[in-house]
Amino acid sequence: MLGHIGRGEARSRRVRRLGSLLVSGREAAAAMEATHCLVADQAEFRAGRIERLPVEDESADCVISNGVINLSPQKEAVVAEAARVLRPGGRPAIADIVSEQQLRDSIVCDADLWASCIGGAAQEDGYREAIEAAGLRVEDIRRNPYEFISECARDASAKYGVKSVSLLARKER
Repeated sequence: MLGHIGRGEARSRRVRRLGSLLVSGREAAAAMEATHCLVADQAEFRAGRIERLPVEDESADCVISNGVINLSPQKEAVVAEAARVLRPGGRPAIADIVSEQQLRDSIVCDADLWASCIGGAAQEDGYREAIEAAGLRVEDIRRNPYEFISECARDASAKYGVKSVSLLARKER
């Protein structure tokens, strides 16, 4: 589910000006509920897939993704879509799970590790390269304080350097 907040000014005192914002994953439902009360006359919500966003080219100021890209087997397509919908100067703000080393097939094909968001983790350098290849300039990557719960996930994390990161980039003008 995607939340798309259109351009314009909100009527609420708490929100003075909104750009165009796309929200995916876990945040979509919360964003829909929160923005409905604040900007009901300026918000539009669309169902779609992250590999084919139902949004016009260069129509968003920001794309936010929290733990969603690693769940797609088409990570390059997801990043390309984010770049397509961002206006020049727009920013993707991404939190995701990546690995320092390429994961073995036994990790990638493990359903429990997919459920832990490890099975779909991209190798960190390749993740960054895909973002840059889509025309986005990476400005910052930070490691998030995150611990996996299951022993299997902790073991894979230790062996392959699986970690949570936040990434901020900008679409070149």
